Amino acid sequence: MRRHLVSGLVALPTLVLMLLGLPLALDRDDQAVRQLAHSRIQQAREIQALVAEVVREGNYTRAREQIADYQDRTGGRIQVYDTAGRALVGALCILSPSELRDEEPVRAALRGEFLDSAEQGVSWQASELVVAVPMIEQGQLVAVVVICSFLDDLQIDVITGWAVIAVIALLALALGALLAEPLARWILRPIRYLEHAALAFAAGNHHVRVPTDQGPPELRVLAETFNHLAEQVQHQVHAQQQFVADASHQLRSPLVALSLRLENLEPFITAEGEQRLAQAMVEAERMSRIINALLLLARSESQEHPAHPLDVLAVVEERVASWRMVSAPNGIAIDIDEGPELLATAIPGTLDQILDVFLDNAVHVSPVGGCIRLRVADLGHAVAVQCWDEGPGMSAQERARACDRFWRGPRAEPGEGSGLGLAIAASLARANGGEVLLDRAPTGGLHAEVRLPTWQPPPSAPSLEPAAMAPGRR
Repeated sequence: MRRHLVSGLVALPTLVLMLLGLPLALDRDDQAVRQLAHSRIQQAREIQALVAEVVREGNYTRAREQIADYQDRTGGRIQVYDTAGRALVGALCILSPSELRDEEPVRAALRGEFLDSAEQGVSWQASELVVAVPMIEQGQLVAVVVICSFLDDLQIDVITGWAVIAVIALLALALGALLAEPLARWILRPIRYLEHAALAFAAGNHHVRVPTDQGPPELRVLAETFNHLAEQVQHQVHAQQQFVADASHQLRSPLVALSLRLENLEPFITAEGEQRLAQAMVEAERMSRIINALLLLARSESQEHPAHPLDVLAVVEERVASWRMVSAPNGIAIDIDEGPELLATAIPGTLDQILDVFLDNAVHVSPVGGCIRLRVADLGHAVAVQCWDEGPGMSAQERARACDRFWRGPRAEPGEGSGLGLAIAASLARANGGEVLLDRAPTGGLHAEVRLPTWQPPPSAPSLEPAAMAPGRR
């Protein structure tokens, strides 16, 4: 956009200079020819007495002397014709007397017609200005005075004028080009601020704001509007998160009390009511899980802790060791493919929770004797942790909705799960600048993958070795 704006700022004055400078230069050329023609006409009228003396008395000697003197003084060459078009006296011209007589101003003058300075002609054959003035006495044509003028001096003046106009135009264009770049930057700077702020806001940074003292007034108003909108959205999001957190927190105590009361009722329940009591306790436990998940989701969306370098493989090994105690009694193996030791940028504790979601779902859907595989991969700009199970997997439509809040698959049993696990994992990944991806695994089950940004140490800080961050690795 900046390139287009600079091009427009340079092209517009260029077009204006062409539209104004070219007619100005052409008009200046025309004015120079008119002024020369007017000057020659006046000079032709000033020698009217000399022409009359030549016509009446035939005094050619004095006429030749004055014509030669005139030529020395002005550079113009005079030719006198009688009414029949015969050359009487004159200086040597580039055009012969007969050729000169065929010029339109001369023919008009021989007819007794006078052409003003705007209609006098230039003989491009000889590069001369031809001015013809009829000498009329008592209403009769007596003679015709023709003055020829070389255009060399005039052309030098014209070229000089063109050069002056060109230099002025080039200076104006240079100034415009010099000012176009800073002007474009001044106009586009608030737009770049808005672009970066909008991207950061969309990525979850609701604290970002743009300066309101940059650029034209219209863009300053736009920046103020963006800041106001950001504040409103931030307030609404914070209020929603606070409501979820408060409501979940307030519900925990009554649910714990309800669960205890249900357990205390067990000795007093008859055999017929034991099944209903067990169902009530299952529902209370499920409600407790949902509330705990809501609290975790609210904390993940309001996460403001700084990110640190994280040894990904060490976290994977630690969580797998814990989940093997859950999967082993069910005959489900959890293996880790050998991979590189990589550092990712993450908020402490978030990758652990994401892996817990992956492994919880994988253990739940894996058949007896199945195997869950985890792998750490280097994607260059990101570090990926991939989890494959041998369960029934998900269709493309189910994978598209799996990270929605409270969404549960069509094969989920009543009372099973809260539908918040993958939503929490996706929220935690976004808080770290990463993402959660779901696909079909080579084993036929679900391929769950979390990608976190690769750790980039500050230039002044020494690089951290993965081995130094994983004491006691199994």
